[in-house]
Amino acid sequence: MTNDDNKRYTIILYGLFLIGSFFFLSLDFYRAFWYDEAYTINLVRQSFGYLWHVTANDVHPPLYYILLKLYTYICGDSVVALRIFSALPMIGIMLLTCTHIRQKFGNKTALSLLVLVILMPVNQYLASEIRMYSFGMFFVLLSALYAYQSYTTFRRSDLIKFTLFSLAAAYTHYYALLGVFYIYLLFFLVVVLKKRDKILPFIGYSVLFVIGYLPWLINLPGQVSQVQDEYWINAPRLKDFVIYFYYPFAQELDLVATQIPLSHFASAFYMLAVFVVLFVYVVISGRKVNFTDKQLSVKRVYASLLFLAFVLTLATAITYSLLSKPVFVTRYMTPILGLLYLGFAIFLASFDWKKTQNKVVLFLMFLILAYFSFNHYSLQYRTNQYNERVQAKIVDFAEERLDDKTAFVYSDTRSFSIAAIPLFFPDSKHYIRIRLTGKYYKKYLENFKSIPIFDFDDIDTTYTKILVVKNIDNDDSFMKVEEDSIEIVKYFDIIDRQDIEGHVVYQLQRKNRN
Repeated sequence: MTNDDNKRYTIILYGLFLIGSFFFLSLDFYRAFWYDEAYTINLVRQSFGYLWHVTANDVHPPLYYILLKLYTYICGDSVVALRIFSALPMIGIMLLTCTHIRQKFGNKTALSLLVLVILMPVNQYLASEIRMYSFGMFFVLLSALYAYQSYTTFRRSDLIKFTLFSLAAAYTHYYALLGVFYIYLLFFLVVVLKKRDKILPFIGYSVLFVIGYLPWLINLPGQVSQVQDEYWINAPRLKDFVIYFYYPFAQELDLVATQIPLSHFASAFYMLAVFVVLFVYVVISGRKVNFTDKQLSVKRVYASLLFLAFVLTLATAITYSLLSKPVFVTRYMTPILGLLYLGFAIFLASFDWKKTQNKVVLFLMFLILAYFSFNHYSLQYRTNQYNERVQAKIVDFAEERLDDKTAFVYSDTRSFSIAAIPLFFPDSKHYIRIRLTGKYYKKYLENFKSIPIFDFDDIDTTYTKILVVKNIDNDDSFMKVEEDSIEIVKYFDIIDRQDIEGHVVYQLQRKNRN
């Protein structure tokens, strides 16, 4: 490739990098948030000791929260600042593509990967959600890259980077840990088959990884027990397998929560089916090009192993969910999506771009991706505006009626209200109505500083007024549960009620029981 070609690719790649960065950051400037985001916001406003204590009893490792806590010392803890933090790994992946990946795999791979990262709809969500998934993807991808680098060189510096990035992934999310496990397993098998003289160094650094993870391993039994005793994920249904497949491309990411029939997405499924056929065509065709080129052959084997690590991780999680305890939801696949992206980009680079029919294939593939991408962007933008508007109205309703004799009451341990309202009103008293079943997410309630009650009569009589904030995410509340409604009217009268675009909020007055 000539210098002019390299310069042209440099301009294109860094131009796309700037466009992609703006694209991801543009979704971060809104202030509404959902339950898990509220959990994160509340957690990083606590001390490091408290943060470690809570995450040790949560179902996720602590690295993301620690990094986010450190970030807040520099950029603050506003909702927008926290969202921008989630965009940084996506920007990092694009920068990594323009530099390291381009150097190791060539201009075509870098260009293909950059376009995939920018256009995949799920990445827009990852870059704006105040959660750990974008960091999981970033660290797993780095682990996979330095596995390849370590295999080709077995330099100490590369093996150390491989170990550190693998540990970072493992400390970020358990599905990232599972992905790293399969990266190690496949790395080991390739070493056994191709470089047996390097087995001892590989084992030595693998032991270092285990030692590095030991401080967190002591928390795993308790977290596993929590999942076994009480966890919110439902068992997979037949239609969920379609949703798993559709998720990375989806306009509406949470198809289970929306309860929208799959038939509503028929046209999208047809386009996705076309994309998959073209995907298979690219992979098969790519394997036939320059098969005698050993370096290219090694890269294609590496791409196949990336696919295999991705598939094995998903298969393990789904199989465990079917046979034992449901532990898989669609967003849990996001930490390993970088393996799929890079593997596909390598095969795209092996594809002959000059043939007319191949140009048509590439055009159709990226046209379909662009359609999914911009539809999701439009939907997410409108949804963000709606949620921000509703959240502001709910807060205004509470502010107008709040005094020192008013407390808040919630009934759902995983609702928006219990997570978010204490953030807006930290000096108020907050109660959670608990049923006599399960562990009622004890550690979650501890994090949100809500007082559990088993009867509405348990509310401190000092509080003569109660605000019941309906959940912004449309979960149920005790105002729709007959037995709770009957119970609450024993002690309180409804004196105000407001429908805020489908989200009902109430003000209650304590009855005079004399």
